[in-house]
Parts: sequence; C-alpha cells; structure tokens
Amino acid sequence: MRRRRSQGGWAAVPWWVWGVGALAGVSGLWRAAEQWPVWTGTALTAVAVGLGLKPGRLAVQRWASRSALPVGPVRYSLAHLDALSPQEFELAVCSLLRRDGLTAEHMGKAGDKGADVLVVDHSQRRVVVQCKRLRADRKVGDQDVQRVNGTYRHDHGAHFAVIVTTGGFTAAARASGPRYGIHLVDRDALGRWADLGEPLYGILRVPDEGARRRRWAPGSRGAGRIARVTANQQRP
Repeated sequence: MRRRRSQGGWAAVPWWVWGVGALAGVSGLWRAAEQWPVWTGTALTAVAVGLGLKPGRLAVQRWASRSALPVGPVRYSLAHLDALSPQEFELAVCSLLRRDGLTAEHMGKAGDKGADVLVVDHSQRRVVVQCKRLRADRKVGDQDVQRVNGTYRHDHGAHFAVIVTTGGFTAAARASGPRYGIHLVDRDALGRWADLGEPLYGILRVPDEGARRRRWAPGSRGAGRIARVTANQQRP
C-alpha cells in the first residue's frame, strides 16, 4: 500500500506548538500594550492596513501555499493526482519541480497570465509552468498553447514554458507547442515524472548546462570520481 504523502512546512508543526506560540504572542502583545499603548496601537494598525493591501494579501497567499508543500522526496501516483483540486495539483507540480532541485514558486491565482508556477533552473533560466488538472480522457487544446505563448516571454521574461496535464493534448497543440518553445507533459510523461521519479528535464530532453557544471565542479562527486580514476590509471 502506498504511503500517503506527509504535509511539510508549517503544516507539519504540532497543534500544541501553535497553542504555546499563540499564548506567548498574546502575552507579549498585552505587556507591550500596557507599556507603550500608542506605539503598539500604531504598529497593529499598520500591520492590518498592510495585510489589507494587495502586496500584503499576495505575501500571505504565497506563505500559505509554501507551507502546504511537502518536504523531502515526494512521489505521486496518477490516481492521487486525479483526486486533487486544480490548486492542489499546482502545489503538487511545484513540489515535484523542487524535488528535481529547481527553484519553484507557486503563483496560481486569478490574473497570473498563464504562470501557475515560476521556475529558475540550474542554468538561471526562467521557466513558466502551467498546470491543467483534467480528466484522463480530456485534452488540452491549441488555444491553451496559444495563450501561454502570448504571455510567457513578454509578461514573465521566461526562456521557455511547460504545460503539465493529467490528460492529453490535441494534435494541433502537439504541433504548435514545440514551434513556440512550449514543452508538453501529458499523462504518460507525468506518470514517469511524478510516480517513477524520473527528472522532468530528462523526460523533456531539455539540456541544463548549469546542472552539468555543478555536477563536475571541483569538490563535487563527479570531479572526485574523475580524480580517483586518473589516480588509478597513473599507478604502476
């Protein structure tokens, strides 16, 4: 039986730790209000106003999304991904990208212009990832590819884009995606990535020179293996 993935980040903190922290925070705030009532009231007002403004709301949303991501190695079956909501699927894709060692940030919200997840890879390239949680028999059409093509470079400054779906792609989408620099991850490729643990860039055959340089940099494991082989060859 497959073990269910654990929730990571702040979601993994026990409830009693939250309780102790809340009591300590209320006690500290009460003491501060007794000693500096004006300053405390001003600070609380500023925090409330800041959270009410758009940048504050976005910061809270990103913090909440980050806390919902699992930590450590993750693996999802296709059946598990099928049972997720669209936002949960975006978070799962974000965690898989991080499992591959990429810097990934969940962005999915209204008006995200096709960027559910923003990625910076080992070569410092920006990548836009759009997630489509569909039924297995549904397909992403060419109109979705066209929308991503219209935003990923100009609005996000990305080098290329990826569309990930639990379904498939129409023939027109498969034809136009590569032409526009958009990689397509269908259900079969998603299973290899999410369940079998294959790296996404390997499945898509995307070269990542930054990862290769890190692998063979001085002091890395690869460099150490080369040094050992060279030393063995030089022995009489």
